[in-house]
Amino acid sequence: MPVTRERVDPVRDQSELGLVHRRWILPDDVQRPIVLPQVARLWRGLVEIGCLDEGQEARLERLRPGGAREELEMPAAASAGALLAGAGSATLVTQVVWVDDGDRRDPYAVGGESDPAGFRDYTLYAIDSPSQLLLPIPPVAHVCGACRARTTLELPRFGEGVLLDLAAPCASCASTLDLGRDKAELRNGAIFLLEELACRSALSIELPREPQSEELPDASVARLLQEAFGPTDELADDAVPPAE
Repeated sequence: MPVTRERVDPVRDQSELGLVHRRWILPDDVQRPIVLPQVARLWRGLVEIGCLDEGQEARLERLRPGGAREELEMPAAASAGALLAGAGSATLVTQVVWVDDGDRRDPYAVGGESDPAGFRDYTLYAIDSPSQLLLPIPPVAHVCGACRARTTLELPRFGEGVLLDLAAPCASCASTLDLGRDKAELRNGAIFLLEELACRSALSIELPREPQSEELPDASVARLLQEAFGPTDELADDAVPPAE
């Protein structure tokens, strides 16, 4: 399944790309406030230190509760400012770059060498709506903490994740959603508390395959994430179709 990102680099041939590795970095506490200026500074920082290409466009997608989906393409340098206009909505901004393109910084480079070589797909998510959260890895079912009922989920997609409606009651007993009690079942059968999977903001980095390091070796990128998110967790989503 190809990555169709011609707006970033129309010369590169990605038609032979198969399954990829996606790494999610998110705050380790879903209750920690993450405000839009923090998210915008993170994206601007990725541009300034050379992870992103300020000379190429980024794509912004915005979804307001009950509204139409909005998609815009803009210079990467302007996309950080556009994040600030996402009050009350779910917003993502994304750009694909190549690690061998000039002096491009690779957060997963070890000893200055990128392994794997190839592309990096950066997508930053910000959910500013009080009624929604992002589930980076879409679950297949919800397990109610009150009645233990298992309900198959079909949540609205947003980027490569899905949006969780915090006001949606249990389909079986009508209990209010409880992040610390209710659970989500992933496609591999693993079950987690919703508070371990949900977030208000996340940075997704997609690579051709799993990197050597489980954590970010690049101290500058790690510092940007610390300043924006505080302590973080990482979720690995391996052997998945590339982002559309």
